[in-house]
Amino acid sequence: MKNLIALTLILFISCTKQNDVNNQKGVVDKHSISYFVENLKPEMNYDAIVATFGAPSNDTGSGIHIYVYPLSDSTEVWIGYAANKILYARQVDSNHQVLKTLI
Repeated sequence: MKNLIALTLILFISCTKQNDVNNQKGVVDKHSISYFVENLKPEMNYDAIVATFGAPSNDTGSGIHIYVYPLSDSTEVWIGYAANKILYARQVDSNHQVLKTLI
């Protein structure tokens, strides 16, 4: 039993240290606003958006596409897209209030 507890503790510490190393190496959470700020470019087409951020969780809008990307902080990035170009990109809160304009 003591060996199992010791092994569990060692694994926990090892995983914690690996996460610290990843954070020090600049590993970015792809579901963070900073990842979108660094990687979203106005000239991106739909394929480039999906290649960079994955498929959107939702595609809403009337007349244009609004691609929705949930973030780890419970906000979302909305990318307005039509005619093969990005019209706007915004970070919004749960009440759909704009927190930040990215494009």
